[in-house]
Amino acid sequence: MKKILGLILVLAMLLCTPGAFSQDDSERTLSMMGYEQADTGRYWSDNLFFERMAELTGIRFTFEQYDDLDKYQARLTGLSPQDASLPEVLFKARLDPVSAQELYRRGVLIDLAPYLAQHAPHFYALMQADPSIRDAITLPDGVIAALPFINRTPGQNILWINKEWLDNLKLSMPVTIEDLEAVLTAFKTRDPNRNGRNDEVPLSFIGPYDLKYLAHAWGLIANDYNIFVREGTVQFMPSQPSFREFLRWSRRMYANELFDRDAFTTVDALRRQTDAKGTNRYGAFFAPLPTNVVPMEWSSQYQAMMPLMYEGRQVYRQVASPVFYGTFALTSACTDIPGMLSWVDALYTPQGAILAGIGLEDEDFVMDGDGSWRLLHEAGDRTYLARSIIASDQSTPGITNDEFQMNYNDPNVRIFTRQIRQVADIATLPFPDRLLSAAEHERVLPLQMKLARFVDESIARFVLGEWDVSDEQLDAFDAQLRELGLEEFLAFWQEIYDKGAYQ
Repeated sequence: MKKILGLILVLAMLLCTPGAFSQDDSERTLSMMGYEQADTGRYWSDNLFFERMAELTGIRFTFEQYDDLDKYQARLTGLSPQDASLPEVLFKARLDPVSAQELYRRGVLIDLAPYLAQHAPHFYALMQADPSIRDAITLPDGVIAALPFINRTPGQNILWINKEWLDNLKLSMPVTIEDLEAVLTAFKTRDPNRNGRNDEVPLSFIGPYDLKYLAHAWGLIANDYNIFVREGTVQFMPSQPSFREFLRWSRRMYANELFDRDAFTTVDALRRQTDAKGTNRYGAFFAPLPTNVVPMEWSSQYQAMMPLMYEGRQVYRQVASPVFYGTFALTSACTDIPGMLSWVDALYTPQGAILAGIGLEDEDFVMDGDGSWRLLHEAGDRTYLARSIIASDQSTPGITNDEFQMNYNDPNVRIFTRQIRQVADIATLPFPDRLLSAAEHERVLPLQMKLARFVDESIARFVLGEWDVSDEQLDAFDAQLRELGLEEFLAFWQEIYDKGAYQ
């Protein structure tokens, strides 16, 4: 057996809990099915993560791995408890709440809730410490049919500002919306990239989705349904009086050429700069990371803008729930429920997260004397990504290894991680995470499609000047929302909110 150092020893102790396995400690083989994107080049049958876990648990797998999503979804939908080839474990399962409910109703999936306290104590402790995790994975009938991935420091949609330009112009980082307008005006008029041309793009964003994040400067945050909760009542952000001020401000910014002229017609792939030898034109932009828009060589120029102050406080929208549903499930064919739950429970520990997402110490990474760590592979080494790790996105059960990442030896990674965490500490979910039943989805989806499209199209028309931002036109906008079913829409979400957490 390969050399197992501190990380694996800790994992072994985590797995050696009372009642961890229902059988003896001899090796046993279970069947696993799931989806892996083709571009990862990852084949589970020779992936070292599964081999390392087998050394710890004695559990090995036969794999039914798919890299064609349509074929996987067809196989998933067609699963039956009468199927002789029914897999025992669904890993990277890509289950949504509606499909999980249907598979549970048909007897394909089992309810994990009765087993978690005893056989998945680390995950159970996470739920106890944060009840919103339980809310996010409990189906409307009280069943926990699938386990999640938990991002303890979720990525954010952040406004990154060119700190180098601020320094060139002797400006401070904005604290209020007035500060931001002054900075954008200076970016437009004072040639901060020092090329003698008026070619700067003060603020770039992608359509109404990004732009609505700036409504936080008027104390407004909402989810993708444009709703939020205030003192127990569900509200619609575009109906708020201060939303009108946000629209008027945005119209002025566009008219003064402080917004990207292509903001409502471009996509990230088109605005992205790839030539590090070219001239940087971007003063500020929304993105998860600067490298989403500018070359790595320019990324250190940018700093995350903390949420702006409004009436003495900061609010900001969390992009999405930190809980990603449906990564792991057990079927009615599973022959070792306690053992498999103990197996997956290890991934909800910091040590398991490192094993899944970075690999094994002294084989994939090393610790340096100053407490930092570095990879023994190139960061983009496709062989390493395919062979050594299993977790490279939110599709794998487990948690993020945030504290470990903070000690990565690349200073840019540490700096950006710290800034993202600072924004994340302020960001909140405007509406609590709730799973909808199939009937509830069918009820709300037509309303959502009509209202969301009208809101986003209207924002663009107001900002571009196609519609006047007068009270008369804004009143007409509100009236059209009501005609499209806003009152019914809010009543639905109030009903969902009033149900509270599913127990």
